[in-house]
Amino acid sequence: MKKLFDHILVPYNGFHGSQKAFKKAIGLSQLTKSKITVLTCVEDRATFGLFKTKTDKEEFDKECKMIELEHSKLEKYATEHDISPAFKITKSSMPANEILEFAKKYDVDLIIMGMKKRTRYEKRHYPSTIDDVSKNFDRAILILN
Repeated sequence: MKKLFDHILVPYNGFHGSQKAFKKAIGLSQLTKSKITVLTCVEDRATFGLFKTKTDKEEFDKECKMIELEHSKLEKYATEHDISPAFKITKSSMPANEILEFAKKYDVDLIIMGMKKRTRYEKRHYPSTIDDVSKNFDRAILILN
């Protein structure tokens, strides 16, 4: 019998929704013996509009250190449940595209994402990463409230 999911991707941004998604992925991985990858996208933004500066690299390095601390907490939780996930940090101006490219490149079967509450204004004017991923991913996606 073929496994239902071989590879689970959890896009992680540190908010409550993504923490919930990670815990759900751990539980699902215990049942299906799936590989879990936690992907964190650091937003690529230029300080002076068009120019990249040394400050950008320093900011990115500082953010990566904070993310690695968060990843170590997740890893501790996972090892308590006998799961060893992989962690990846990427730099991207479009997190949805980065998530979709990663999913395609590494043959991800399931993406688990957690939603954060958005204001009516945000819903109307800013499409969420979840909206973009769910419209363009052709495999299973689990969105948690």
